Amino acid sequence: MISEEQWRPLGVESEDQIAEYDALHDDVPPWMEYAFWAWVRSELTEVRGSIKHLNEGLVESMCQTLKIPFYNFRYPGASIVGGAEQLKKAMHVLRENGVGRELQIADYILAHSPTTQTNELDELFVRSKSIWTVGERSGKPGLTRRVPSGVQFGADAVMARSGRAGVRLAKAWENLYGIQPNASEAYRLAILAVEDISVPVVSPSNARATLGTVIKQMKDQGGWSLPMSREDSQTPSPSVLIGMIRMLWNGQHDRHGGQPSAPGKVSEEEAIVAVGLATTLVHWFDAGIISRDEGKKLTDEI
Repeated sequence: MISEEQWRPLGVESEDQIAEYDALHDDVPPWMEYAFWAWVRSELTEVRGSIKHLNEGLVESMCQTLKIPFYNFRYPGASIVGGAEQLKKAMHVLRENGVGRELQIADYILAHSPTTQTNELDELFVRSKSIWTVGERSGKPGLTRRVPSGVQFGADAVMARSGRAGVRLAKAWENLYGIQPNASEAYRLAILAVEDISVPVVSPSNARATLGTVIKQMKDQGGWSLPMSREDSQTPSPSVLIGMIRMLWNGQHDRHGGQPSAPGKVSEEEAIVAVGLATTLVHWFDAGIISRDEGKKLTDEI
């Protein structure tokens, strides 16, 4: 049986047609809008006795937090007609005043509703070719940008077992792929994660060491490498390793002010590279496969 992800409409056959059809979409596209708001209504509904009413506390706290204008729709008691009217009016106001905030609304519900149907929303995102998926942020369900599952799985494993560096990495991923992306903060946290994991290995006696200190010390000491039994003469592992760390360190061009010629804030693309590099480096340091052969330095100097 062909899965829904593999099935494509009749006529979508050429590579260009398939690429266009499979392209992921941001926000809430028109073909997703009705089902999206139906999900929101379902999540903001509570049952009093056997009668459906608006979950007033949840919707009011959500609108106050997201700064969405909302009215008083509190309804005492329980009534089939009253509950239906309350839900109808509340959803009308929410849709009118929540334009451009749809993803924030879904994200808030995911994190704060104890009965959230996460699978239903995630399946809607998949069917609608959304760039968003239901993941986890700050220990709660939340929206994250879709990345290849293998990449996500590997990153999650590194974050889970790498102590403080893993926590920094998790925050970096949240700032990169979360509902309110911040490329500069993601890049900054990526560097901190690598500092957390590399300083105790390379500069354990230097409490004020930075990633720049690590680079200099690794270069001065020599002998730092990866366990490759076969090396390429043009790109030996010591050069690749230090080159990766240098690229991460020097690429953060927004960490200093007063430089008119600087490119400005780092871009999303630059942050993607930085977080990817940091994830790999944290994994290597944590696994203990980045090591120093002190004899190698002596051999090089002879």
